[in-house]
Formats: sequence, structure tokens, C-alpha cells
Amino acid sequence: MKRQRAALLVEQFLERLDQLQDEWPLRLVTEVYVFGSFARGAPEPADVDLDIEFDGTDWQFASERAQALSAGRDPHGDLRRPLVGRTRGCQLVYNMRTRADFDLTLLWRRGDDLSVALERLRGIAVDPTAARAPRDAMSPEFEGLDRWLPRPVREQLLEAVAMRAIELERVALEDRVVDSAESASYLRERWQPGGVSFRAGQAVLAHYERQGVDSGSIHLHGQDVRGEVTPYFAGFGLRYLSSAPRCLADYDGVEWLEVVRPTLRGELTALRIRPLDRTRLRKLRW
Repeated sequence: MKRQRAALLVEQFLERLDQLQDEWPLRLVTEVYVFGSFARGAPEPADVDLDIEFDGTDWQFASERAQALSAGRDPHGDLRRPLVGRTRGCQLVYNMRTRADFDLTLLWRRGDDLSVALERLRGIAVDPTAARAPRDAMSPEFEGLDRWLPRPVREQLLEAVAMRAIELERVALEDRVVDSAESASYLRERWQPGGVSFRAGQAVLAHYERQGVDSGSIHLHGQDVRGEVTPYFAGFGLRYLSSAPRCLADYDGVEWLEVVRPTLRGELTALRIRPLDRTRLRKLRW
């Protein structure tokens, strides 16, 4: 991504935050930081990494977050949607400041005028020699995917592997048409044929179909395909990945299949996450 485009995405983010900061739940946001290649001045950052610091003790937010986790939805969706919507190019993490072992650059603090935040943004100097960050927290499963797997996500996954809470496997999904008429109907009703999500969803359902898994036992990208008992979970683009520990631990999950980068063309690569120790899984906070 060209730096000009990346800077525009951040400006739009800050403008939305300035406009909506007094509305729930954005009134919980206390600070916003930028980190990664953009913060170091890279002329062509892969994307923009933003850390949103917010008050996690708010009862209403905690309750709705728990409900979202139970339903397999993005637990931070109420924060993310009004700030970035469906815009691609911004990678968001939450309350990372005290845990980060890398530099974060302050953009916005509650009480700041928009002009102050924009001045901080424009004060980040371009460095033609800056490149992407060293590929820390890597494993063979992440090779070629690290551009779409932010470092905090990679760290969380590897920590869970080290704890023996999960096992992690890389899976190449094939472009195949589902055999089941029910699955085909479900896909058409949910997504536009030929679209990115349709392709990813069909690849996931065809993958499980070949393994003899009933589509009714699959929770696909935030929604049950048919049944209420769904030990198989799948998501696209990390949208619901933070729900994986709870889904696998508390709903007798067999596995979570994450399509890291759903696209119209090219390979569809997924990470298969299987539970090893549900007690340890319950201790994870993604």
C-alpha cells in the first residue's frame, strides 16, 4: 500500500473517532496508537497497525462482549465497525500498550482536538530506508501469511501452542463446488455467488464435506449453517478469531478453521486450530 493511501485511512479513522467519541461504546476509548511499518516511516507499509486502548471494565461492554463470544461474533465489533467498517488496510488490536514489546506512537488521547491527532499523524516522518518489521513470532504455519497475520495474533497463537492448549496446522483449501444441495442453497442465500466470502465459504463447506462432516454441525463465519450443536467452527480474515478459545473450550469444539486471507483468486490457506487442553484454553484472552 502506498503511504499516501495508508495515511488517508488513518485520517478517516481519526475523523470518525472525533465525531463519535461521545457515543457508546466509543466513549470507552481512551487512546489510539499506531505501530509497525507505518509508524517507522515505511514508504509502502503492508497495512496500518492501530492499537485501541479502552476501558474494559464497563459492564455493558463486558456483557455484550460475552454475548458476542458465545455467538461466535467479533467481540470487539462494536468498536471496530463505526471506526473502519468494511475498509481493508487497517489492522486493529486492543489494549496492547502494556503488553507490547515494541514501540507504539500516540495518535489520539481522550480530550485531544482532531487537529492535535492529525498533527501527530503528519509528524511521523517518511523514512525511505524503513522496511517491514523483523518477522518475529514466526513458525512454518505462518510462512507467506504474516502480512495478514499481525504480530500480536501470531504471538497469541504460538503462546497457546507452547501452553499445549491447542495444536496448529496449515491447510490448503481447494476450489470445489459443494455436492450437498442444502449447502449450495445456504451459500447462495448468504453470499453473492462469485464474491470473496462465497468462495471462502464454499471452500470450507466442500472441505468438510469431503471429510464426511455434516454441514449442520458447522458454525460458518459467525452463523450456524443449520444445527444448534456446532462443534466445527470456521471464520475468514480473523474477524471472529478472538472467539476461538471460548468456542473450542465451552462448546465442545472439534476445531476452528481460519481462512486467513479470503480472496477471489489465488490460494486459499487456512489455519486449523484444534483443542488439546480445554482448561488451558479457558485461560486465553485473545
